[in-house]
Amino acid sequence: MADQSSRPVTVKAVQDGPLQIKGGFRLLDPSGEEYDLDGQRVVLLCRCGRSGDQPFCDSSHRATDFRSTDRPACVTGAD
Repeated sequence: MADQSSRPVTVKAVQDGPLQIKGGFRLLDPSGEEYDLDGQRVVLLCRCGRSGDQPFCDSSHRATDFRSTDRPACVTGAD
């Protein structure tokens, strides 16, 4: 079995929804404390600001008029 920690982390902006994070990662709160994700490899983070389980998505965006307008920007000079 391949080492899961060597898999790349991906972040996907779900249209009109949360940020989906996949892979081996750590999620920290503003004070630097690590969230206990109990080995989860997929996490959805709220973008609408209405989740009752911040920073995680609880699907509150579905009951609101949240619309995302994400479009990839051309990044120059990135490391």
